Amino acid sequence: MSYIIDIQTAVPEFKHTQDTIANFYRNSTDDENIKRKITTVASRASIKTRYSVLNDFSKDAADFEFFPKNRFLEPEPSISERMDLFKKHACTLSIDAIKKIIDFESIKHSITHIITVTCTGLSAPGLDIEIVRELGLNPKIERNSVNFMGCNAAILALKNADYICKTNPKANVLIVCTELSTIHFQKKYSDDYIISTALFGDGSAAMIVSSSRPKPPYYPAIEIKAFHSNLLHKGVDEMAWHISDKGFVINLTSYVSQLINGSIKELFDSIGVNSKDVDFWAVHPGGKKILDDFRKSLDLSKEQLQQSYDVLNNFGNMSSPTVLFVLKQVIEMNKTNPFGRKIFTAAFGPGLSIETMQLEYV
Repeated sequence: MSYIIDIQTAVPEFKHTQDTIANFYRNSTDDENIKRKITTVASRASIKTRYSVLNDFSKDAADFEFFPKNRFLEPEPSISERMDLFKKHACTLSIDAIKKIIDFESIKHSITHIITVTCTGLSAPGLDIEIVRELGLNPKIERNSVNFMGCNAAILALKNADYICKTNPKANVLIVCTELSTIHFQKKYSDDYIISTALFGDGSAAMIVSSSRPKPPYYPAIEIKAFHSNLLHKGVDEMAWHISDKGFVINLTSYVSQLINGSIKELFDSIGVNSKDVDFWAVHPGGKKILDDFRKSLDLSKEQLQQSYDVLNNFGNMSSPTVLFVLKQVIEMNKTNPFGRKIFTAAFGPGLSIETMQLEYV
């Protein structure tokens, strides 16, 4: 068996309102039409605040610390400068989340595997080795990484942890999902880029998955029951993640929601799951329209996805850790006698890909 033991989260110190980030973006151009588009898209995103390792979004141009000290942000930072920023902050933010795990210091020497997840920065030695070194984990720990796979990569990491636990009766797997999406802000003004710039923030989530049934003070036992995947090939260009000379560039079109949610009912039918049998939902808030259409396609109420809407409102879309922020909230709300109740988790990524996970309190 494999069980979720604990989930903890962390965000950087700099908190920005949606209006503040939109103003930073608007100031980078004199095109009034583009300014109006930025304002409209940002106001409709249902996001109040986002977090970043950068404070520039809330500063005057003369006080910028990373971007050039002018409102036009020129010359734009290079990809190497952005990767230096990732290396400076990613491990620290990851450790902030990991250290919140209940009794981490007493259990860290029993961790047998580590899986790191990110799509916003790459280097070697990578984030996994940095974490092992900084936390003093067993140098014989087995390492794996899920890189550049986007918003549903946390479920892919959980799938790997599930395989490990079901083949190793003493496995304790540490999963760390850390994304610094905001370091890739660029001066691009296509409709698709304006949409993505209104959504993304920074964050980290850490969790322990174990082959051993959890005991107090951890959550009630949550068993991983099943995973399912679905690739929507006709959406291959609708959500994509590219490396440019100036940073990573996401392409996210308004057609994504239609593609995903047009396939959700079919996916449920194919895996034999009736949405009415699901007690709790942890759905990746890729955007407000994705959530709205997801619940409508399964005839769910907004309240059933409230944790997803709350995470979107308070943090934006942080890519891979976002669904774990939602799952943490769902679990924390259901600590009293949840035996036998089921959680359905879903996240969406490039490809266009849908990854799902089913959990049950046992």
